[in-house]
Amino acid sequence: MVVLTSYAEEVSTRFQAAFERAHPGKRVEILWRHGEDARYHFLQNGGEGIDVYWSPAPGNFELLRRKQLLARLQIDHKALPRDVGGVAISDPEDYYAAFELAGYGIAYNPDAVKALGLPLPKEWTDLAAVAYADKVQMPIPGSVGFAPVLYEAILQGYGWEKGWAILAETAGNARFNSGAFPDGKDPLSTGEIAARMTMDFFVSIAPGAEGSEKIRFSYPSRTIYNPAQVAIFANAQHPQTARQFVDFVLSGEGQKLLLHPDIHRLPVRPALYDETSGLTVNPFRQEYSGYNANAGRERQGLISGLFEIALLRYHDRQVALWKALHAAESAGLGGKPEIQRARALLQAPPIGDTQQKNRQLRQTFAFTDKAEKSTSTARTKIETQWIDELNQRMAEAHRLLESNTPPVTP
Repeated sequence: MVVLTSYAEEVSTRFQAAFERAHPGKRVEILWRHGEDARYHFLQNGGEGIDVYWSPAPGNFELLRRKQLLARLQIDHKALPRDVGGVAISDPEDYYAAFELAGYGIAYNPDAVKALGLPLPKEWTDLAAVAYADKVQMPIPGSVGFAPVLYEAILQGYGWEKGWAILAETAGNARFNSGAFPDGKDPLSTGEIAARMTMDFFVSIAPGAEGSEKIRFSYPSRTIYNPAQVAIFANAQHPQTARQFVDFVLSGEGQKLLLHPDIHRLPVRPALYDETSGLTVNPFRQEYSGYNANAGRERQGLISGLFEIALLRYHDRQVALWKALHAAESAGLGGKPEIQRARALLQAPPIGDTQQKNRQLRQTFAFTDKAEKSTSTARTKIETQWIDELNQRMAEAHRLLESNTPPVTP
């Protein structure tokens, strides 16, 4: 039986070996492909020669479902819920099922946080604290695959206006990262930074790396748990073995493998959280804000475009403005209309909630099939308008702050 997956070897081979031990005479062949590569080279042609797809790539499973390429599974929903806090993680008609969950949150170095005189971060809003200046990392959504959904956790959790205000003020404290560390050293492990917006998955695979024992992770109350899923192709050449494999990875025995120190993922069987001590979070007992995955996918390109222009392009200038604003507020001037106006200018999104919902605007900024950004004339015109308006807002904020704080050069 052939299983197509993007799971790393420490995950796939452990499940492969356990399944083969449990089913003597059955053999699993692992075909590894990144999610995007799998989509364009294997999935769109019906998954010919593949029995099972098993991967943390929700968009790919939905594509296969729409094309009617999957066989219906047999799921015990008393043990395996279709949703987490009302947010769907499996197909409502059982054509694919959640296998494990990955949460978005804050990785932090406790020693570095305490050195700043701050409590350990629990909520996204904590990262906007003045003391975190230059000590927070934010992923660039156009470069880091998980980043758009992470920012959706904030934008949907708090609402468009307040969510963007949180992102804008945190960006005033932040360094941006594109996923890799140029010198091979993680600045969070070394204490060069104190916190990073990321996924628990990247912390769970850190054990053994230099300084990784110093890193901890917190799940904000308004976060998202992204499912990895499993499905069987309708034209599977080994349908019986494929069903046995899916049943195994979703069984109590299979789900317990997720808790192995070399894997350390969140199971989709709620009972395991009650049976297992030492787990730091139970997704099935947290409250949720009603995350809409479809809305997130529809505006992924738009969020990336807004982020690049409004928070990344003029970052140095905005850092200076936020520093001046915080100095004025620390000096007791936060109640002055000029300071309140400056804050409103710095934390305002480039476009309003009604405008970001515009379908044509989202389509203008949508990624192409290969996740490349569009360079259309319409997009360029819109971006130019955003830049002009942003520069006007920054200039006005500078003028307001300059008269109320020591001179700054944004």
